[in-house]
Amino acid sequence: MTKRLPTRQRRLALAVAAGLITPMAAVTTAQAGFGWEWETGSPYYEDDAWYDVSEWFDGNDYNPTDEAIGRWDNETYDRDEALTSGDSDNDIDWTNNDHGYYADTKSSDTWFYDYYDHGYSDYGDSNNDGNYEYTSNYYDYDNDGVYDAFASYTDTDGDGVYDDATYVSFSDSDEQSDSQKTAQQKADRQNSSAKSQSFTGKITRAKKVKTPATTNIVVELQNQSEGKSMIADLGPADQLDRMPQLNDTLTVKGSPFKTGDTSVLLSRSIEHDGQQMQVERSGREYTGTIESTKTVDVRGQQRQLARIKTDEGKKMLVDLGRKQDLDANISEGSQVTINGPAVQVRDRVVLLATKVTLNGDTIEIPRMAKK
Repeated sequence: MTKRLPTRQRRLALAVAAGLITPMAAVTTAQAGFGWEWETGSPYYEDDAWYDVSEWFDGNDYNPTDEAIGRWDNETYDRDEALTSGDSDNDIDWTNNDHGYYADTKSSDTWFYDYYDHGYSDYGDSNNDGNYEYTSNYYDYDNDGVYDAFASYTDTDGDGVYDDATYVSFSDSDEQSDSQKTAQQKADRQNSSAKSQSFTGKITRAKKVKTPATTNIVVELQNQSEGKSMIADLGPADQLDRMPQLNDTLTVKGSPFKTGDTSVLLSRSIEHDGQQMQVERSGREYTGTIESTKTVDVRGQQRQLARIKTDEGKKMLVDLGRKQDLDANISEGSQVTINGPAVQVRDRVVLLATKVTLNGDTIEIPRMAKK
């Protein structure tokens, strides 16, 4: 069973910020492309609060940013594995490429890339009306697999148009200033529409495409009556109940994304023969045991943190969001599955949970930047 915050509570969460860690961001504003005022938040974890968290870990008991978070050997190249892995079987160096083709790819199969990185985004649509209450996009400056910046867009009045935007960098160091400007320019190009896009058509081509975390199914859809076509990413192959076939008619709904010179619809839902499925895009997934928990007071909010030992034997720090939103009994010894993106907080890697599963119940955690 999946639990979502009620609409009223989610709106409140958006207003008071439901959970972005912004330890070192400076306060600045800049004009955005759609008339927004970019505002970066002041530090989320103040020094005292972050010191309390850091005291939790002792020496090598925790993965600093020069180690791979929760790494496992899956015989493929992932950017966060690259930091410490000597695996010679790795096939893609994501630190230098975010899309491309394999050397032996046939020309007939180059209608879409063999591998690409669509990054990480989080969306809120509590009543499933096709209007996102918020969109949150994460940016990785140095392609090391952990995110360095965050931009969120909010539709505060529910009219289907984003009317507020916040950009936050996790670090304001001089050496990252150029990268931060590049990421902010990308954030500035976010479409102001809060509505999901929909496309219906027949599959004319399909292929498996490698991403940093999964192998996805990408299809070309043709709508002959409208004379239009669309490339759509249907999500991880292992999540599909059945593999799509040529000439299948699909309706996909989601958000557009541009990689290289190609526009892709990142599907959030897929409909085929009257059956609809939701596409899971909730970041990396880790299962493990909660070793200890800690409640930290951050700007008057009680925030729940957890130290988790994964099934692979790694220890991770996880931000579970506001304690009042966690109606599950999350305590020491609990077996949990956590989904979310990894971010760099000073010299630490922290997993920002967007979904927590405990005893068969799933709690979705909205993530918005606090101004």
